[in-house]
Amino acid sequence: MVNLRALNILLHDTPGTIEAYAKELGLDPAVAKGLAILLIANDGNLASLSPRQREHYDKVVLPLLEKV
Repeated sequence: MVNLRALNILLHDTPGTIEAYAKELGLDPAVAKGLAILLIANDGNLASLSPRQREHYDKVVLPLLEKV
């Protein structure tokens, strides 16, 4: 399960962090940010993610969550 508190901090207290990190990795920043918003909306449920969304979660969002 996703740490929703940490995800909210990433989105609201440090705006642009998710997009910047996705860009550094060569991934789509809009997908990464949209994924974070989606996870908050669906209570952190990872089961409903598409393969592309899961890639963005694993490579962008999860490492950032581990730092919060």
